[in-house]
Amino acid sequence: MNEPLLEVRDLTVEFPTRRGPLRAVNDVSFTIDRGEILGLVGESGSGKSVTSLALMGLTEHTGGRVVRGSVRFDGRDLLALSPRARAEILGRDLGMIFQQPVRSLNPTMRVGDQIAEVVRRHRDVSRAEARDRAIHMLDRVRIPDPARRARDYPHTFSGGMCQRVMIAMALACEPKLLIADEPTTALDVTVQAHVLDLLTELRADTGIAVLLITHDLGVIAHTSDRIAVMYCGQIVETGPVRDVLHTPSHPYTEGLLAAIPVRGARTRLVAIPGTVPPPDEPPPGCRFHPRCPHSRPGLCDTRTPELRISPAGRPDRCHHPHDAATPRTASDTTSGTPVG
Repeated sequence: MNEPLLEVRDLTVEFPTRRGPLRAVNDVSFTIDRGEILGLVGESGSGKSVTSLALMGLTEHTGGRVVRGSVRFDGRDLLALSPRARAEILGRDLGMIFQQPVRSLNPTMRVGDQIAEVVRRHRDVSRAEARDRAIHMLDRVRIPDPARRARDYPHTFSGGMCQRVMIAMALACEPKLLIADEPTTALDVTVQAHVLDLLTELRADTGIAVLLITHDLGVIAHTSDRIAVMYCGQIVETGPVRDVLHTPSHPYTEGLLAAIPVRGARTRLVAIPGTVPPPDEPPPGCRFHPRCPHSRPGLCDTRTPELRISPAGRPDRCHHPHDAATPRTASDTTSGTPVG
């Protein structure tokens, strides 16, 4: 078997606080194959963005640190590399689209110059060649009149256009993996669809792999090959998108699906009670048990479940995994509908 492009094992991230270490990500493991789109989904506060920052080696810039685990990318452990060696990979082989693209762009620089700067950082090209590459990338992400718009500043672009500029910047050096952290947040439904279509088309054209981070199962259903469901800093279920959305085995995944409107259905939506617990005060035993309708006293509230193969044949972190009572197909979910 071919080695995965990205292999994350037992990734654990902590932040120092006055009350002691706060563990925001705990023993997270997953893989991404070449050319694959993996959707990482969960409510706000589940640890998705912290995981993405750890993969990029940016955790220290937010005050945290990776205390355990490995991140093997294209055969190399990113966490074991020196800052200089890691910086050579980031932007060249590994790109990222951050949340809130308007804030991620430098308001004092023209967008073309910002893209060209990335190109010159990782490629031995002249300023003119880097500028041509920037214009080409703007054209590739469907920015109208790219040569003219390359001379404009970020404030002249709409939110959707800024997102396209971020995608152009992330793909300028043709990376092998793109991390997209909530790429459709705060965009209207039509623009969301355009951005997602663009990502899938670029994957088809270039063979790039994508880690798509979102809270929207509808987005995952229409774009991803596999899904990893995250809750309270842990992966609780993974598997092919159609299998997980059709027959979820973890109660949290089942709860997320129950909270999504189904076209033509007349039943009331069922909200998951409570909220994601704070990472500095995780409940004992299974972290989902205070909100779980299937929780068993004396088991779920005392014993921590391990990530193991469920009866459905997929990795699952539950003491009594099962298939959902009402199977749903991936086409039942609707893009643009928030979860949780």
